[in-house]
Amino acid sequence: MKSLSPKKQEQRRLQQRLLTTLQQLSPPPDSDHLPPQAEWPSTRQLADSHDISIYKARNLLLDMAKNGKVIVTGRPVNNTLRWYPSYRDR
Repeated sequence: MKSLSPKKQEQRRLQQRLLTTLQQLSPPPDSDHLPPQAEWPSTRQLADSHDISIYKARNLLLDMAKNGKVIVTGRPVNNTLRWYPSYRDR
């Protein structure tokens, strides 16, 4: 298996830290229902937690959503995308 470049390794580490922060900031699911999307953390909250730009956070989170690690709102809530950890593997 080919090893990852240093840039890709750093990206993966940052994604893991974002996921950990997202899990900490997110309200817990209520039995089989997700909390209201307005309560999910925003891109700004996650970016500020890691001192990165909202654009970098958004790109990393969108990549994670594509890979099924997080859920993203279908449209902005209060002019911002909201994020929730995917618990389907649990």
